[in-house]
Amino acid sequence: MHIKGIGINIDSPTIDGDLDLLEKTLGNFQDIGFDYAEIPVHGVDAIFKGKLNWLQTRAIIDILKEFKLKYTVHGPDLLNLMDTHNFKLQKEIFKSGIEFTNAIGGEIFVYHGGKIPLQGEIKGEGIKQSSLLKIPSPKNIKRLKNIEVKTLQELADFAKDLGVVITIENTSPGLEEETLWELSKRFNSRMFPHSALTPQTPKPIFLQEVRKYKYGTKIEELVDQVKEIDRDNVGITLDFGHAYLASKYYRFKFLDSIKLALPYIKHVHIHDCFGKSQQSYEEQDINLIQFGIGDMHMPVGWGEIPYDKIFHLLKNYGGVICLELKPRYKKFYKYSLERVKELVESTSNNHKLKKISPFSKNDY
Repeated sequence: MHIKGIGINIDSPTIDGDLDLLEKTLGNFQDIGFDYAEIPVHGVDAIFKGKLNWLQTRAIIDILKEFKLKYTVHGPDLLNLMDTHNFKLQKEIFKSGIEFTNAIGGEIFVYHGGKIPLQGEIKGEGIKQSSLLKIPSPKNIKRLKNIEVKTLQELADFAKDLGVVITIENTSPGLEEETLWELSKRFNSRMFPHSALTPQTPKPIFLQEVRKYKYGTKIEELVDQVKEIDRDNVGITLDFGHAYLASKYYRFKFLDSIKLALPYIKHVHIHDCFGKSQQSYEEQDINLIQFGIGDMHMPVGWGEIPYDKIFHLLKNYGGVICLELKPRYKKFYKYSLERVKELVESTSNNHKLKKISPFSKNDY
């Protein structure tokens, strides 16, 4: 494996627009030995109502120049080209994200796969009493995916002129899907006016229907979307934590999905979890970690994702490997970097990977 380097994410809620903290964090990353940092354009307040704030951006550029690090960029979490109610603004934000990537010398702009807005919102327990939520019809799903395809083709041409690669990241299932399942037992005929689903439909069959509104949870559909876009500078950011969670929730073969995505992967996100999706309104990690629940973003080797097998599949990958860890694990950033280096080395025929578990005191 001949990769460009190993990076780590800047956590957007932690930075929260604080450029002094950004500078300190980047210094720590460089001292630890990372090659890249992934900058969240929304975490550094670079875009205001769709427009790139050049005064802020120049201040960010001055900070980034202090370090030997290279950079990739993560788009806003709420960026969604299937949001037709705010489409013009969404497109402007996307374009500004590309401009920001170019301005800081970034190589990759990461976009979470589009999500079809539902008629209604899931906010707390109140939604369980609502009958307004509806899953889009197949015709509407196709229409919105086509809008995203055409828009990304246009944005890809713009990005190519600036030397930027757009990657669509696969997403994970979460509370929304579980809430929809609970709702379906009460309001199935109203939620699925275009479907033969009934309140007695088994959950696996229901999930096959409901996940259509968020195609990024299914690697096969993400690959199809990238194929439709058909641009050299548009590919996939394969987030292995998200893919593992989705494989357990939607019951597809995890490693087979990675094989399917391999020709289109231009960036990867590395972190660990136990494959248990969030199924309650509890969101605090301090109450979920003991149960191994959620998109945990832990150091590699702390969860159950088979990274030894994944890296065997990735032996011809030549891009950036980006760790995506929560700041609560910052004491283990160096540890995580070393684990990834060992995984990279394990792809050679002469290197045998030593398995280390954080739960075995004999390894430490």
